[in-house]
Amino acid sequence: MLKAGEIRSSRGMLRQGIRFGGTVLLLGWLFVKVPWERVWPVWQQLSPGAWLAAVLLTVLAMVVSAYKWQLILTEPGMETPKLGFLLRIYFIGLFFNNFLPSGMGGDVVRIALTARKTGTAVAAASVVTERIWASLGLIVLCLIGFFSFQQAMGRVAVVIPVLAVVVLSLTVLLLFPGWGRFLLRYLTRHPKVAGGLTSFLDVLERYRSRPGILTQVFVWSVVFQGIIVVMNYLLFLGMGVDISWSLCLSLIPLISALAMVPISINGLGLREWSYVVLFTPWGVEAPEALAISLTFFLVVAFVSLLGGFFYLRDH
Repeated sequence: MLKAGEIRSSRGMLRQGIRFGGTVLLLGWLFVKVPWERVWPVWQQLSPGAWLAAVLLTVLAMVVSAYKWQLILTEPGMETPKLGFLLRIYFIGLFFNNFLPSGMGGDVVRIALTARKTGTAVAAASVVTERIWASLGLIVLCLIGFFSFQQAMGRVAVVIPVLAVVVLSLTVLLLFPGWGRFLLRYLTRHPKVAGGLTSFLDVLERYRSRPGILTQVFVWSVVFQGIIVVMNYLLFLGMGVDISWSLCLSLIPLISALAMVPISINGLGLREWSYVVLFTPWGVEAPEALAISLTFFLVVAFVSLLGGFFYLRDH
């Protein structure tokens, strides 16, 4: 019989296999459908100013994310980690997300590094809360675009309501963590796990008692998504693609939401497919949409190298 650790390892390998296969299939579809020889001429039109602006906006988005995280970690009677520390950890997490297997994801790294200052329960609860609230901000913007462009999305439109239900359900579970108490009765033989879960739920209960802070986190999550929209809009303009601000504001959150579906490695392939499928009905040529998507990926990957530097310096 397989041991528990071997089963978890097998499941992890299966998930990685599915994501790898999904990435290959989606990139293969793009290779067949998009004239790649026309992507490079589009890239050549990218102005240095647009690239620099995209890099700076990515850094600004990281600052906003770190600030949201700091808001969550601000509790009476407890030392709040400095913004610079959290920003450094956020960059490290971004680096791990982009360059290492998802089994060692950025959120896990953030929890591990932050736990040294806050304890594991607080670190885990804060990262989970920040992640779900970020997803909630994305879904709110995403639904605006969904109702405007539902017909153009075709069959893929069904994914957005499903994601909305998942995110809203996770938000409810986060706001009412009492459900976790039921799990404790099944953990009597694992006191360490039960103790960790109890501490985690206690922290979530404290967060729920601060609706003002959670509201601020939600608002900043929407601001974060707005920065991503501006970044993409400037990349379009920087490549000479004539596109409206309202179209970007409607479609970019949809693409970000679709990239959350766990069928590819870090959204690679799925994100590019989404750009092509959603933008081409509105006059953007497929090579242009693909060039923008790949440029967005390269900008984020470039900025995340700073996280690799921080990790090597600190360790």
